[in-house]
Amino acid sequence: MRAQLQIVAWISIGTLLSIRAASATSDAPSTKDANRVSSRPGKFDPRDLTGIWMQTRERPFKNYPFTPEYEAIFKQRLADEAAGRPFQVAQDRCLPAGLAASMTTGAYPIEIFYQTGGQEILFEKENLGALYHVYLNRPHKSDDELYPLFYGDSVGHWEGAVLVVDTISLGATSALDLIAPHSDALHVIQRFRRVSADTLEDELTFDDPKALTKPITGTAVFKLHRDWEINEYECTNERMVVDGSGNQVVTPVAKP
Repeated sequence: MRAQLQIVAWISIGTLLSIRAASATSDAPSTKDANRVSSRPGKFDPRDLTGIWMQTRERPFKNYPFTPEYEAIFKQRLADEAAGRPFQVAQDRCLPAGLAASMTTGAYPIEIFYQTGGQEILFEKENLGALYHVYLNRPHKSDDELYPLFYGDSVGHWEGAVLVVDTISLGATSALDLIAPHSDALHVIQRFRRVSADTLEDELTFDDPKALTKPITGTAVFKLHRDWEINEYECTNERMVVDGSGNQVVTPVAKP
């Protein structure tokens, strides 16, 4: 993986957003309850996912069962990388990483918070454009309303203490992580479980009939960091200047 070595810098969406928890009548914990639970180490509400979480070093997927077409794409990307021409993922072009890569590569922390009376759960990752909504009060949009998105159309519901998130319309990206390809047919199911006061599991299922021969499931593990804040980053793609020989340089080449 070419994971953490990126030349560009990133920006999160605006300044820190305050946590808005749900009212006492909603599925989500109330602000009063969330604050009380968060201040007591070892005690937690399994439906309270608020806070800043960092993925552990273990990755949920090591291999992908590609179809022949996408196996060829993957091998070409590997060959290009070995030849010094690495695949340019979205982040390298100051574009959002997309849902699949954001939840599997773990290079940046994620803040989870609730709003709209607990009917929306927001995930904000500390990189460019990484803010996506999970709507608890509606089905997926109709086909004529959808278009290729980086974070897709995500709808969710609670199954006991498990938050189930169903995401479609992920055609704006083309990598499951930082190199493995996916198609515009990618469908992602996430099952979030807060298994302890400081541990959150995200069981991901990738179903892509064009790119994968079968659905695959893996689990990303996140740790809570109560004393962290989401910082502001800026993507400065203008630094990625290429000279006349095709080499990347930091500053523009002086003209005679």
